[in-house]
Amino acid sequence: MKSPFQSIRWRLLFWHSLISLILVIATCLLAYRLVAKERMERIDSSLRSFDRNFFRQVLAPDADGPDGALPTMAEIRSRLIAFGEEKSVPAEFRRLFDNDPATTYLAYWNEDGSPLFISKNAPSSISKPASGESGSNRTESRDIFREHRRGNPTGIVSLVGRDISAELSSLRRFQLLLALGGASIFIFALAGGWWIGGQTLAPIGRISRTASRIAAGNLDERIKPSGRDSELDQLAHVLNGTFERLGSALERQKRFTADASHELRTPLTIILSETQRGLKRQREPEQYREMLDHCHTAANRMKGLVESLLLLARQDLTDETHRNDGPVDISEIARSVVASLAPLAAAHESEISVELQPSKIAGNAELIAILIQNLISNALAHTPQGTTVRLENFEEDAHSIVIVHDDGPGIPPEHLGRIFDRFYRVDSARSGADGHSGLGLAIARSIALNHGGDISVESDPRQGTTFKVKLPVIQG
Repeated sequence: MKSPFQSIRWRLLFWHSLISLILVIATCLLAYRLVAKERMERIDSSLRSFDRNFFRQVLAPDADGPDGALPTMAEIRSRLIAFGEEKSVPAEFRRLFDNDPATTYLAYWNEDGSPLFISKNAPSSISKPASGESGSNRTESRDIFREHRRGNPTGIVSLVGRDISAELSSLRRFQLLLALGGASIFIFALAGGWWIGGQTLAPIGRISRTASRIAAGNLDERIKPSGRDSELDQLAHVLNGTFERLGSALERQKRFTADASHELRTPLTIILSETQRGLKRQREPEQYREMLDHCHTAANRMKGLVESLLLLARQDLTDETHRNDGPVDISEIARSVVASLAPLAAAHESEISVELQPSKIAGNAELIAILIQNLISNALAHTPQGTTVRLENFEEDAHSIVIVHDDGPGIPPEHLGRIFDRFYRVDSARSGADGHSGLGLAIARSIALNHGGDISVESDPRQGTTFKVKLPVIQG
């Protein structure tokens, strides 16, 4: 059974949910801490203010007078005792004599822990000061009470506090609201994450389904981009280009296989028919010689075709260019090729004119020689007798340029786009009987590309045909 976490959508949802949960919890905790801290600080401020007012108005009423003398500890003790017996007290402190636990309460203890004054509204659980607590000054929560305790170096300890159950209930309600709100936000984030994940991965699903249909044989189908120029649209364009090249390559392979089968079938048919004819009955030696001569010609033609196919296959399988091969001089290679083709040019009553300059490239000398030889042989084979073929080279823009031009009738414009296709012939009536397989220009183009260069053709019925090869020269 497939695990949900094998799905990209589920994994995206998991991490999105985990991050959302952490953010929601952190936000709720921070909000609660801030609100609780603000409320406690407000309560603490009111307690300290109450404590200061009580001291100034009851225990040290003359401290703000002209003399500004602070009362002695004996006076403070006597005033606390007297305050507990007086009935006329400031309105602000009358609540101390009520039994309402919700109001602010007050208590004072002597240095030995004996109470000096404890207000009537103080809770019964109020605690006496611990030993050594004099001089301390702190505020803390105790159950449902918030208390501010202040110690004096003389030993008197004061405590002012109040019931904060209402504030605690309010904080619990706020806590519940935060929990409900956080849960709602988290659920919304889950739904949004699931929807966003689906929308994000939907194009990938379409790409996958389209690729599956193409793999099944529907090579004409393509991925439809959304038009938003997103990363997935860029991927769709790249894959469409890949599928386009794949389809073209498969189409060329089919055409190449069919053409190769057709080209090989003819010499094989000649060999089989001649051998069968010779085996039917006894013949004269001259007749056997004629049959063997036909078989030899067909075998040579088939050998040339196989060699061309093997050379072309090796060029197709080359993963790296020949830029790291040894330096070779194109002018020397070209002179050697012209010398080897001199008998062919003489038989064609044609002339090969040369205009060569030293130019070094990084490449394979044997393959460069095949490239130039195929271009010159092609010019001699497809032009009338007596046509001049010109070979020249020069350097331009860090490239070595090789030009092969003939003054023949030219190539019709409709054929220029396919002139480098394998087994393509401008004259469909011509076959391999003339010794040409239709692979020469395809081989030349493959060699040029594998050397980091290119080859192009221009043709005009009035000016002839020009093949131009560009190969990068050695820098430095």
